[in-house]
Amino acid sequence: MQSITASNSVFATRSISAKRSSNFVRRASSSFVGRQFKPSVSLQKKTTKVNATTRSDEVQDKLKEITGTLNEKWDDTEEKPAAVALAVSGFVGLVAADGVLHNIDGLPLIPNLLELVGIVVSGFFIYQNLLFKPDRQAFKEKLSKTFDDVL
Repeated sequence: MQSITASNSVFATRSISAKRSSNFVRRASSSFVGRQFKPSVSLQKKTTKVNATTRSDEVQDKLKEITGTLNEKWDDTEEKPAAVALAVSGFVGLVAADGVLHNIDGLPLIPNLLELVGIVVSGFFIYQNLLFKPDRQAFKEKLSKTFDDVL
């Protein structure tokens, strides 16, 4: 434990204790301006080297896999202009939805009301599908059936 002492003729001697932890080195200083005591404390994080080559290799492999899958799907697509039009319209829809939600967020009381509705709907979903074991099993079967129908 390190103790730093600052004194002034108007004030009695004050001490500031600074703890040292393994991740941070705390430096404390104090200054008296007039009759105000302003301690300033700064934290400096110790840096450690991390071997990131394995993570970057994993990311590159995953990126190559995703790119290969996208290329295969694009080659299998028969109506490429329709796929491009669908992607562009989806992007335009997202931008429009963002604008609408941004404007709604600026209205008074509406965001709080929508948040309350979201909490109620989430609670109702949890009560109906996830709270009890038989309901969980039924929900899991329904979800897997829907997933198999889609794929």
